[in-house]
Amino acid sequence: MNQQALFHETVFDALGADISASGGFKVVAGKLWPTESPTTAAAKLRNAINPEQPHKLSPDEVLAIKRLAKEHGSFATVNFEAQELGYTPTWIDPEDELERIERENNEL
Repeated sequence: MNQQALFHETVFDALGADISASGGFKVVAGKLWPTESPTTAAAKLRNAINPEQPHKLSPDEVLAIKRLAKEHGSFATVNFEAQELGYTPTWIDPEDELERIERENNEL
């Protein structure tokens, strides 16, 4: 199992960590842009997270990467954003949340 970095210097580094955790550039780019060839899409994604390149990801594309990363247990971008903005994320276990909702419902 790969250990995730605790801190990332830039949002681009964090996105790169989430992309790696989600299967790599070809896999993620294929999900973002399924009509493009895997090689072209992967190059486009690499360029989009390169701070030296002019074309960047749209907010919807960043959100899609975060969702893919969540499926694979990676929260690098979310953690980076929280640290930068002074938030402390509270992670909710779906089973605990379901139990809490059922308990509240029963109390009504």
